[in-house]
Amino acid sequence: MKKRLHWAWYSAAWIFGLVAGGALVGATVFPLFGLIFETGRSPTELAFNGVKTLGFYGFIWAPGVALVVTVKREYEARARLRSENPPAR
Repeated sequence: MKKRLHWAWYSAAWIFGLVAGGALVGATVFPLFGLIFETGRSPTELAFNGVKTLGFYGFIWAPGVALVVTVKREYEARARLRSENPPAR
């Protein structure tokens, strides 16, 4: 049970990290491009729009990426155990 819970937390950390990373990138990039291209909106409005947009994209991509990374890490851990302890013939 403890080992399964470990992978759930690992996956949840990836999901949270990707969503937060997308929101952070959106909060910094949207105001910069808004000021460069003179959109006529305030930097606060652009930052909020960036958090909303890229946070949503992160939320869409995060579960799939977290699943792949978690399964890959477990596969590599099992492969390492198999190479350290080869089956007796």
